[in-house]
Amino acid sequence: MSDTPNTELQANHLTYQPSGVTSPILSDVSYTFLKGHMTALLGPNGSGKTTILRHFLSQIKSPDGAVLIGGKDAQEYLPKERSRILSWVPQSSNSSENAFTVEDVVLMARYPYKGTWEDDSEEDFRIADEAMRTVDVLDFKKRDFNSLSGGERQRVLIARALTQKTPWILLDEPTSNLDVRHQLQIMKIVREKVDEKTTSAVVVMHDFNMVERYCDRVVLLKNGKIVATGETKDVMTTDLLSKVYEVDFDIIEKDGKRLFFPQEGK
Repeated sequence: MSDTPNTELQANHLTYQPSGVTSPILSDVSYTFLKGHMTALLGPNGSGKTTILRHFLSQIKSPDGAVLIGGKDAQEYLPKERSRILSWVPQSSNSSENAFTVEDVVLMARYPYKGTWEDDSEEDFRIADEAMRTVDVLDFKKRDFNSLSGGERQRVLIARALTQKTPWILLDEPTSNLDVRHQLQIMKIVREKVDEKTTSAVVVMHDFNMVERYCDRVVLLKNGKIVATGETKDVMTTDLLSKVYEVDFDIIEKDGKRLFFPQEGK
């Protein structure tokens, strides 16, 4: 894994309530994301999953001491410094990326390692090509990013995160726009990177079966509060899932893995 020391991600009694909102989006959230794991943030819409990631990325300002990266307040990191620790795969691209080629978008990930006017090196191109090949987008690296389908764009954003080569990768519903083959491919790639100890991952997910198959730890949330944390097998139980989602579940075991089937109502 990266030489960056002590890069655990920690939330300490994190509460977030924007002005004009009647109740907190996050309420007293405390959790330490440990290195060497692929941790799922799981919970209904509006439970605060993405908001937690955005605090670590400093897209939302956090109170002093409420969000720590490697024991240091997240707000104290310079953007380049933070980008050498955290890479980010959002649910969708932003408009500023649409004017670039696929290769340009992926090479943006090398920015944290460059001086202001420094050009991309042969090593940068090699790393980017390797990442694009890994997620099956190398063949259209010269295409306009804006011309791609939603699923293709998502794979490009994942290639960019891999190109950034950080000790942590944060992913917000990374498989939501992908077909089944690429869903499995992307989750397998992230799992392998974690197993190789080249990165650790925090992933917002809604697919229980993907979480069961690929994630070793789960943080279960409801209404901005943590309901349970721990190993996947201990958190994803019928009792806890029913409590959080207000739907009953059938769980069937096959080939050592559990399959989750929500029922139509309680």
